Amino acid sequence: MLLSVFSLGGLVALWCGVSWAFDVRGITTRRSERIRRKNADTWAAAGRLDASPGVFATPGYLRFLGALMAFAGLVLLAASYALWHLN
Repeated sequence: MLLSVFSLGGLVALWCGVSWAFDVRGITTRRSERIRRKNADTWAAAGRLDASPGVFATPGYLRFLGALMAFAGLVLLAASYALWHLN
């Protein structure tokens, strides 16, 4: 059971991480624009004219998170391989 959870988690993390890191089909740019618009709406509702200059809304930050997620997926796959060999 643990082996299948690690394998499935590793595959999902690897797939999502690679798609975020390499901006497959514009996922990262769309998400960063959505975050930026949400922050701008929140700040406008509070009476401020400028949007927040958040680093979390940049495509570079989301690509970095994608690279970390892909690495975590590889670690989970390596752990599942080790568990498989330990039986």
